Amino acid sequence: MACGNDNPKARLRQEIGKRLAALGQDEIRRRSALACGHLLDRYANPGSVMAYLALPGELDPAGAIAMWRAKGVTVAAPRIDWETKAMTPAILTGDRGQLVETRHGLREPSPDAPELAIDQIGLLIVPGLAFTACKARLGRGGGFYDRFLSRLGAKAKTVGLVLSCQIVDEIPIEPHDRSVDAVITEDGPV
Repeated sequence: MACGNDNPKARLRQEIGKRLAALGQDEIRRRSALACGHLLDRYANPGSVMAYLALPGELDPAGAIAMWRAKGVTVAAPRIDWETKAMTPAILTGDRGQLVETRHGLREPSPDAPELAIDQIGLLIVPGLAFTACKARLGRGGGFYDRFLSRLGAKAKTVGLVLSCQIVDEIPIEPHDRSVDAVITEDGPV
């Protein structure tokens, strides 16, 4: 396996990181609100949802999460098992979802938050560093979402939520990489 700049995925991750840094947090927040509006237009009543909790510099689905929760939609977020590199959907409860900060600045539901059965997920909001118009996804390299997507039932819709500057023509794909059903940006569906 190649390292550093010899690795096409590493080069693309680096390029996307530069694009996001050039936007700045205020612009990312503004564009996040627009993207959440498009997401809610398309998936107003999704049943139950699992959505990521944004890291700094990442499109933030918090606006959509808040609207769904206000409507009584069950919303879960990933709880990470770092040893097995697995994610479990844990329901956001309480006013702020009772979040705890874990490794790498990730926020996740507290250990006592109830789990949502994977077969109950109607909509999965998937983060990514880049997506293509064909719905291919480039993650951060840990494989957490690829493993989770491979376990997800057929009834669940999967949506990549990113900024338009993260849409690229091509992503190097490996056999374990999983695509999504739809991609939405601040400009609308891709």
